[in-house]
Amino acid sequence: MTQTNRLSKLVKATSKLPKGIQSTVLSKAFGRVVPMVGTAKLRYVEVTPSRVEVRIENNRNVQNHIGQVHACAMALVTETATGFVTGMNIPDSCIVLIKSMQIQFKRPSKGGLTAVATLTDEQRKLMQETEKGETLVSVVVTDDSGQQPIEAEMLWAWVSKSHLKNK
Repeated sequence: MTQTNRLSKLVKATSKLPKGIQSTVLSKAFGRVVPMVGTAKLRYVEVTPSRVEVRIENNRNVQNHIGQVHACAMALVTETATGFVTGMNIPDSCIVLIKSMQIQFKRPSKGGLTAVATLTDEQRKLMQETEKGETLVSVVVTDDSGQQPIEAEMLWAWVSKSHLKNK
């Protein structure tokens, strides 16, 4: 599993930077590519081909009417972490698309949220060796109290860019 794509090359290029600076560079860069990520001020804490950790602070821009992280912002941090780890592994000839998301709200959140998405070696191999497929990406979301206010399932698919052009 040594194949790299443009996204993983960009992450590798920043890997020599100190952790805090690397996180800032990646967060700003991806915030420009996906404007909602920038608006919500998501922060990429850790990025590897098998694990992506994304953080959202409980700031005014993402709060609901009772001062907690809004449900849509919870979905955003979860979708971002799972989508990014998937995107790190598909060939450049493919595009990644979310197929479905299921979120169960278990308890009120306290403070900011951290989403950690992971892939198994088998999932990564499947992504790197096929031009079309789908996989359920594991994600754990915790708040500042260390509890899990939500449980989520994110089903991601990838397809060859040429397949989309032929539609």
